[in-house]
Amino acid sequence: MIATLFGRKKITEDRLSNAFVNSILALTENGFPNVAAELIESPEFATAPFFGPEDEELFALIVLAGNLMEAPRWLGAGQDKRFVSLSISKFSEATGRDCSRTENQVMEMQGVMGRLNHPSKNPVYAMSKAVFHHYGLFRFQDDYFRELKAPNPIILRRIDNLMAFFLWNWEEFMGEYKVV
Repeated sequence: MIATLFGRKKITEDRLSNAFVNSILALTENGFPNVAAELIESPEFATAPFFGPEDEELFALIVLAGNLMEAPRWLGAGQDKRFVSLSISKFSEATGRDCSRTENQVMEMQGVMGRLNHPSKNPVYAMSKAVFHHYGLFRFQDDYFRELKAPNPIILRRIDNLMAFFLWNWEEFMGEYKVV
């Protein structure tokens, strides 16, 4: 409210992408162990899934791709493309990955998320289904859902609730800042 009276703070695309990537990486680093523990302890799985140390990188990629899917809704034309490009570049630099390879992986991940989540446009559901798909959680379910190749709705709802914490709050951010 006060911010609208005196004007919103200005932030550059570069600083926004820095803050965005740093928050994604911090959330992933602190949140992935909790997500993995929740899934391992989930009683709906016939056998407990397992996660390795390299799985955190895939999780970060899912969270990045899901959050970048929302950028065009909040940023102006052209600005969203620059933001996505800067964010992928900074993510690649922070994780020590090749930038063009990361960009291809993010685009591929977004395509998979779009297909898995069709017709919904909800990024939380897309990230949840991507987690289920990319970690192969189908194979840990009981026979009925495993044969259907469909996530158990109870497990999927649990993942949805967890993934909601990994979504960048664009509404709050854009209420406080103006991207220049």
